[in-house]
Amino acid sequence: MAINRKIALKSNAQSGNQLHIYEVNPIIFYSGEADELNIELLEFNYGELIIKSLSTAILKVKTLMIENEEFTVKWKQSAKGLRITLPDGLINDGTREKCTLKIKF
Repeated sequence: MAINRKIALKSNAQSGNQLHIYEVNPIIFYSGEADELNIELLEFNYGELIIKSLSTAILKVKTLMIENEEFTVKWKQSAKGLRITLPDGLINDGTREKCTLKIKF
């Protein structure tokens, strides 16, 4: 089961804004296709997801999409990992209980 931990960092006293960081434990598995990995998120929210274990030193990502969704996903891969920006409309609610990212390399 995925664990979601929310950490609120100190806010700027004048602006009142807080930086919220979510820690999730995605399930990463081989899809059975020769060049595809799936990442299953049981708990998620819009924003950024960084997967350090999928750096350019491990493999080169060619495409990334959300399974069974019409959302466009922005992503960038570097030596520090794979940074995925989940779309604003993508939230974990009663109609959408999980999100599966398909990565082709």
